[in-house]
Amino acid sequence: MSKAITLTKARMKAASGRTVEALDRGGRGKRARGARASASRERERGTYLWRAHLTRYERVGSRDAETHVVFIHGFGVGKFHFASQLSALGGGGTCAWALDLCGQGESWPVDDDAVEELHAQKFRYSVDTWRDQVEEFLRDVVGKKSYVCGNSLGGYLATYVSATSPELVRGLVLMNATPFWAFVPNDESSIGYRLAPWRGALPVPKWVSTPFRAYWDSFRSEANVKGLLGLVYANKARIDNELIERIIAPTNNPNALFTFCSVVWSPKSSMSFDDMLAKLRDDESIPIALVYGRDDPWVVPLWGQRLKRAIPRAEYYEISPGGHCPAHECPETTNALISDWIEYCESGRIGAPPFGTPDGAGTLIQGEPRNIFEKIDAFRASTS
Repeated sequence: MSKAITLTKARMKAASGRTVEALDRGGRGKRARGARASASRERERGTYLWRAHLTRYERVGSRDAETHVVFIHGFGVGKFHFASQLSALGGGGTCAWALDLCGQGESWPVDDDAVEELHAQKFRYSVDTWRDQVEEFLRDVVGKKSYVCGNSLGGYLATYVSATSPELVRGLVLMNATPFWAFVPNDESSIGYRLAPWRGALPVPKWVSTPFRAYWDSFRSEANVKGLLGLVYANKARIDNELIERIIAPTNNPNALFTFCSVVWSPKSSMSFDDMLAKLRDDESIPIALVYGRDDPWVVPLWGQRLKRAIPRAEYYEISPGGHCPAHECPETTNALISDWIEYCESGRIGAPPFGTPDGAGTLIQGEPRNIFEKIDAFRASTS
């Protein structure tokens, strides 16, 4: 499917495949009440090979649908984080997709030969690698210009792909997108790059993996995962045993520790986040919506306000209460905002954009600074 695939045809046939099953009728949201209500939906749990990884995705709706929406998850979770969005938006005239990034969720090297192949390639689990994966997924698997929706790291990747491959993107939805990723500079001439003793390329040196292994079980323990989620979720009721188990499950993969080491040490993206935004600001062919949980302690509202200043034409929706993962914490509100906004875009963006949700949980705002820190940040931006 992709030129990057180097596995043999026999291994490809043995490893890849897809399962298609019928889904119930109907769905949530305005788009679910139209044509979708009269047509049964399909769910495809598919796999394809990408750079020696058996990569998994899920689809709800027909491949021949007029509108395609692709969801990209944050770090440490997977496509399961968007189960509600697939169910609510997929079907009728819309096809909803979610994929697992390689080295996360259920997307892992096919076998030991594949691991050796990755070592030979000096493969990195870097943001540039994931950008390539998302781009090729849009081009080779979805095959249609799509609305790309990303949360946290997924928002960073959605922005990256939109800036570098706009021909694949019909619209962009950012949900508490992280505005930065990685520590090692990407510029090979920089002092930071040259001083880095390792830059994430497999295989992982023992001097890296040994200390990481010492605290690996503690890091991925139920107590630690629950504690980390508690720091970023505003809706604590959504932190249940199923969520914790699904986050921990991928860490049982024999390659998980080495993947984590590579993620931590791999360089930053080749294009800075600010440059991505500048490119999108100049390309008005891609409509943009910001759907942000107001109560996120990591990507605080200040970052959403910066995005709004960088791209003034973007619609900015704020969900409260809502934390770092609004799609999972507040699925009904998030689904309504995304569904109504896509419908607005599909109708030619005529008139005013959707104002938010009737219950007031999701609201269209201008992104004006509210507290002293936000006001200082806005003032500094205005004088720079």
